[in-house]
Amino acid sequence: MAKKKSTKEKKTNDERILDQHHIEYEEVSFDWINNGADALAEAKEQGVPAESILKTIVMQANNDAKDYIVVCLSLIHEIDLKLVAHELGKKQVHLADNKNLINITGYVHGANTPIGINIRKGFPVYFDERIKNFDDISVSAGKVGRSVRLKRDDLVSLVSGKYIKVSEN
Repeated sequence: MAKKKSTKEKKTNDERILDQHHIEYEEVSFDWINNGADALAEAKEQGVPAESILKTIVMQANNDAKDYIVVCLSLIHEIDLKLVAHELGKKQVHLADNKNLINITGYVHGANTPIGINIRKGFPVYFDERIKNFDDISVSAGKVGRSVRLKRDDLVSLVSGKYIKVSEN
């Protein structure tokens, strides 16, 4: 008799990291890259506030090839690079080269996650202070269109994250 194929997707490496650290999470899908606002509408239908779904921005500081930082903020907010540089005491910060993200972080654009980037690469992780309003947040699970929803404090603690102001709005 043939074995039934499991309909459940294989866990990502980042979900395995959460399991290893005994952090509870829920697998969710928000395909922001391909669906944009429709993904936010889908999240709203699931009872998930758009402000609690985070994007992971990889930046390079002071044009130093070894000075990368990660900032996580809501999908619906923008980042002020000058303010972030000021908050972190850097001369300047700019977005990391999207074409080279896989070499920098190990993830393709749209799949970057603070979980794996911090655990594997050791890059410091900063969170927009506005996410303190949410007990639960969502971040990429390391695969485009796949996210994990977990306790904010669990994630911030896991990646030794710090809160900063990322924009004036």
